[in-house]
Amino acid sequence: MIQAYAQDISKPQPVTYTLPNSYYVDWLVEGQVSPYRVFVSIPDAPAPEEGFPVVYLLDGNAFFSSAATVSQTLTHERAGGKQPAIIVAVGYPIDGLYDIERRWYDLTPPTPETPKAPLKHMDRFKNIQYGGANALQELLIEQIRPWLAQQYAINEQQQILFGHSLGGLFTLYTLHTRPDAFAAFAAASPSLWWNEGYLKPLLEQQSPEHLKDKPLLMVVGGDEMDFMISDAKLAQQWFSEQGLHSELRELPYMNHGAVSLPALTMALQVLLPEAQPATP
Repeated sequence: MIQAYAQDISKPQPVTYTLPNSYYVDWLVEGQVSPYRVFVSIPDAPAPEEGFPVVYLLDGNAFFSSAATVSQTLTHERAGGKQPAIIVAVGYPIDGLYDIERRWYDLTPPTPETPKAPLKHMDRFKNIQYGGANALQELLIEQIRPWLAQQYAINEQQQILFGHSLGGLFTLYTLHTRPDAFAAFAAASPSLWWNEGYLKPLLEQQSPEHLKDKPLLMVVGGDEMDFMISDAKLAQQWFSEQGLHSELRELPYMNHGAVSLPALTMALQVLLPEAQPATP
């Protein structure tokens, strides 16, 4: 039986998507051959009195459009009533979601000795280098933030950092080394296994002096590897003892990849400030 339609259907056309009030710039850092791609989304709304909160994302190619859309959605009263936020995502000039080799360098801490090899499934990448996290911190905090502040009203007291996987490792490393640089942190499935757990003893022994009441959200998938879940739970125990306003959420049925976008939504919902009441 042939289905009859009331009118003709056109030929399939490629979907093109333009994100409103958004753009990117390619940012070349001295000593690097290829630039970073810095994505920026600006709210279509007046800035709050204190300026816009800013959410910084790692793996920008993968998360920028989702973060901009979710942030805009959360400004509606029934969807969260959050302040409109500027979204800044650091990625790479590529067509796909991840530049695997560059992110291994950018998102891992420097170490006094050569790091151990990554997980076995990464053996196919032969040119991996590690230890660029300090340089990426410098880019985010000392270069991109002042550049942003020259153009927009931003709230220096509402700067939020989000990362997933190695980005989560970077986020917790930044919490350890530069806790005052951000008002709040979100680490989804942080790769604390990296380099045989290099960061874990540093987190366990960190001083609580600058961490008291610092908001931190960690999210992990219930279907991730057992060591991912146990590492997150152990870190949560340390953070709570150190006085952080720390929360760990375990999402059932989510594996390492699937948990990233729900975690991003949760981070924006939990960490973005509430909208200011309307002036009568």
